[in-house]
Amino acid sequence: MKKIFLTLFLSVSVVSGAQTNTETVKSFFGEIVSFQNVDVNEHNPIITLDELATEQADTTLALTGDNVSKTFDKAMEYTNAIIVVENHTAVLVKDWENCRQSGAWGVCMPYGEGYVKRAALVNLQDYINNIIGIPDGQERKVYLFN
Repeated sequence: MKKIFLTLFLSVSVVSGAQTNTETVKSFFGEIVSFQNVDVNEHNPIITLDELATEQADTTLALTGDNVSKTFDKAMEYTNAIIVVENHTAVLVKDWENCRQSGAWGVCMPYGEGYVKRAALVNLQDYINNIIGIPDGQERKVYLFN
Protein backbone atom coordinates (compact mmCIF):
# COMPACT_ATOMS: atom_id res chain seq x y z
CA MET A 1 0.00 0.00 0.00
CA LYS A 2 2.87 2.37 0.79
CA LYS A 3 4.32 1.71 -2.67
CA ILE A 4 1.03 2.69 -4.32
CA PHE A 5 0.84 5.99 -2.41
CA LEU A 6 4.51 6.73 -3.09
CA THR A 7 4.08 6.03 -6.81
CA LEU A 8 0.94 8.18 -6.93
CA PHE A 9 2.67 11.02 -5.06
CA LEU A 10 5.69 10.94 -7.37
CA SER A 11 3.47 10.87 -10.47
CA VAL A 12 1.46 13.89 -9.31
CA SER A 13 4.67 15.75 -8.43
CA VAL A 14 6.15 15.17 -11.88
CA VAL A 15 2.96 16.18 -13.69
CA SER A 16 2.40 19.29 -11.58
CA GLY A 17 6.05 20.31 -12.07
CA ALA A 18 5.82 20.31 -15.87
CA GLN A 19 5.74 23.73 -17.51
CA THR A 20 2.96 24.83 -19.80
CA ASN A 21 3.82 26.06 -23.29
CA THR A 22 3.29 29.63 -22.09
CA GLU A 23 5.58 29.19 -19.08
CA THR A 24 8.23 27.62 -21.30
CA VAL A 25 8.27 30.52 -23.78
CA LYS A 26 8.12 33.16 -21.03
CA SER A 27 11.00 31.63 -19.09
CA PHE A 28 13.19 31.06 -22.15
CA PHE A 29 12.66 34.35 -24.00
CA GLY A 30 11.58 36.48 -21.01
CA GLU A 31 14.96 38.13 -20.43
CA ILE A 32 14.86 39.52 -23.97
CA VAL A 33 11.16 40.08 -24.66
CA SER A 34 8.82 41.50 -22.01
CA PHE A 35 5.63 39.50 -21.45
CA GLN A 36 4.37 41.89 -18.76
CA ASN A 37 0.64 42.63 -18.78
CA VAL A 38 0.06 40.49 -21.88
CA ASP A 39 -2.40 37.69 -22.48
CA VAL A 40 -0.29 34.96 -24.01
CA ASN A 41 -1.83 32.55 -26.51
CA GLU A 42 -1.82 29.40 -24.36
CA HIS A 43 -2.27 27.03 -27.30
CA ASN A 44 0.63 28.56 -29.26
CA PRO A 45 2.70 31.14 -27.37
CA ILE A 46 5.04 31.54 -30.37
CA ILE A 47 2.29 33.68 -31.91
CA THR A 48 2.43 36.02 -28.91
CA LEU A 49 6.24 36.00 -28.90
CA ASP A 50 6.20 37.04 -32.56
CA GLU A 51 3.77 39.91 -31.87
CA LEU A 52 5.76 41.16 -28.87
CA ALA A 53 9.10 40.87 -30.64
CA THR A 54 7.67 42.93 -33.52
CA GLU A 55 6.86 45.71 -31.05
CA GLN A 56 9.95 45.48 -28.85
CA ALA A 57 12.87 44.64 -31.16
CA ASP A 58 15.40 47.32 -32.01
CA THR A 59 15.51 46.01 -35.59
CA THR A 60 13.46 43.46 -37.53
CA LEU A 61 14.73 41.80 -40.70
CA ALA A 62 13.27 39.25 -43.07
CA LEU A 63 15.44 36.17 -43.50
CA THR A 64 15.63 34.57 -46.95
CA GLY A 65 18.10 32.43 -48.80
CA ASP A 66 19.08 35.51 -50.83
CA ASN A 67 19.84 37.82 -47.88
CA VAL A 68 21.07 35.43 -45.19
CA SER A 69 24.71 36.57 -45.28
CA LYS A 70 23.84 40.26 -45.07
CA THR A 71 21.21 39.62 -42.39
CA PHE A 72 23.65 37.66 -40.21
CA ASP A 73 26.34 40.34 -40.61
CA LYS A 74 23.84 42.89 -39.28
CA ALA A 75 22.57 40.57 -36.53
CA MET A 76 26.07 40.05 -35.12
CA GLU A 77 26.12 43.76 -34.21
CA TYR A 78 23.35 43.16 -31.64
CA THR A 79 23.28 41.51 -28.23
CA ASN A 80 20.45 39.07 -29.01
CA ALA A 81 18.85 37.64 -32.12
CA ILE A 82 15.58 35.70 -32.18
CA ILE A 83 14.42 34.03 -35.36
CA VAL A 84 10.73 33.18 -35.76
CA VAL A 85 9.49 30.93 -38.55
CA GLU A 86 5.80 31.44 -39.33
CA ASN A 87 3.91 30.63 -36.12
CA HIS A 88 5.63 27.37 -35.25
CA THR A 89 9.33 27.92 -34.52
CA ALA A 90 11.30 30.37 -32.37
CA VAL A 91 15.08 30.23 -31.99
CA LEU A 92 17.55 32.25 -29.96
CA VAL A 93 21.00 32.47 -31.55
CA LYS A 94 23.37 31.34 -28.81
CA ASP A 95 26.79 31.45 -30.48
CA TRP A 96 27.73 33.16 -33.76
CA GLU A 97 31.28 31.77 -33.62
CA ASN A 98 30.18 28.16 -33.23
CA CYS A 99 28.76 27.66 -36.69
CA ARG A 100 28.53 25.00 -39.36
CA GLN A 101 28.46 25.53 -43.11
CA SER A 102 25.03 24.92 -44.62
CA GLY A 103 24.71 23.85 -48.22
CA ALA A 104 21.08 24.95 -48.40
CA TRP A 105 21.67 28.40 -46.93
CA GLY A 106 25.17 28.87 -48.36
CA VAL A 107 26.59 30.35 -45.14
CA CYS A 108 27.94 29.22 -41.80
CA MET A 109 24.86 28.78 -39.59
CA PRO A 110 25.28 29.67 -35.89
CA TYR A 111 24.38 27.50 -32.95
CA GLY A 112 21.03 28.18 -31.33
CA GLU A 113 18.34 26.94 -29.03
CA GLY A 114 14.62 27.22 -29.42
CA TYR A 115 11.24 25.60 -29.67
CA VAL A 116 9.17 24.04 -32.40
CA LYS A 117 5.42 23.83 -31.90
CA ARG A 118 4.06 20.37 -32.28
CA ALA A 119 1.43 18.99 -29.90
CA ALA A 120 3.61 20.61 -27.24
CA LEU A 121 6.68 22.77 -27.61
CA VAL A 122 9.76 20.72 -28.42
CA ASN A 123 13.12 22.10 -27.29
CA LEU A 124 15.90 21.91 -29.88
CA GLN A 125 19.57 22.83 -29.47
CA ASP A 126 21.50 22.65 -32.72
CA TYR A 127 22.85 24.69 -35.59
CA ILE A 128 19.93 26.88 -36.55
CA ASN A 129 19.55 25.52 -40.07
CA ASN A 130 18.51 22.25 -38.41
CA ILE A 131 15.84 24.14 -36.47
CA ILE A 132 14.54 26.72 -38.96
CA GLY A 133 14.68 24.44 -42.00
CA ILE A 134 15.79 25.16 -45.55
CA PRO A 135 15.12 28.39 -47.46
CA ASP A 136 11.60 28.12 -48.82
CA GLY A 137 8.39 30.13 -48.98
CA GLN A 138 7.91 30.29 -45.20
CA GLU A 139 8.21 33.68 -43.57
CA ARG A 140 11.29 33.95 -41.34
CA LYS A 141 11.86 37.06 -39.27
CA VAL A 142 14.98 38.00 -37.34
CA TYR A 143 14.36 40.20 -34.29
CA LEU A 144 17.43 42.02 -33.02
CA PHE A 145 17.80 43.38 -29.50
CA ASN A 146 20.50 45.43 -27.79
